[in-house]
Amino acid sequence: MKVKTHLAEIAGVCAVLTTALVLPAGAADTGLYFNADAGANWAQDADISVGGGSGNLKTDIGFRFSAGVGYNLNKNWGVEFDTGWVWNSIDKIKDSGGSTSFDDSSFSHIPFMVNVIYRYPLGAKFETYIGGGVGGAYSVLDIDEDFAKDDDGDVVFAWQAIAGVRYNISETMSVGVGYKYLGTTEGKYDIEGESVKIDSVNNHTFGAVFNWKF
Repeated sequence: MKVKTHLAEIAGVCAVLTTALVLPAGAADTGLYFNADAGANWAQDADISVGGGSGNLKTDIGFRFSAGVGYNLNKNWGVEFDTGWVWNSIDKIKDSGGSTSFDDSSFSHIPFMVNVIYRYPLGAKFETYIGGGVGGAYSVLDIDEDFAKDDDGDVVFAWQAIAGVRYNISETMSVGVGYKYLGTTEGKYDIEGESVKIDSVNNHTFGAVFNWKF
């Protein structure tokens, strides 16, 4: 698979960024933490071009899983590295001549992001947070249909926004609900010798979140 040729490079980048965030813990409001979240992902329709033609790529509701490590600089501010997997099955491609349906194909992303987070306490047990980040994503187009069976990936620029509410179940652990937006720039893919371009993609995820302070 062509996808495997880029994974070693991405793993190296992730390792460097993760190591950079492993700093010694300090006072009660500072120190390392681990994040994880999972939920349903909705990808907006995206413009797609195949060879000389163009159309609109529509996907089904999928999922996103994220995990990351961060460091609380003080009571309110933190910085973190975030990665995971965003996956949606392809529903159809619409163009001026009609539409082509898909049964077993998908469009997915592996983001690798550096985020800045701002937290605000809501009493003793609750806190709300917002944040944003920039980085990249390894986007994969996987076509597995009777008319074509191939996959390819491209590393693209990515950015995201984060917001949510957490409940502190102890001094070190909290759970809650959150929202993540992930945007990417245009990706280019080679599917059975045909050039495929997918314009910027906008992903929206709503799900459960978990945070553990070391």
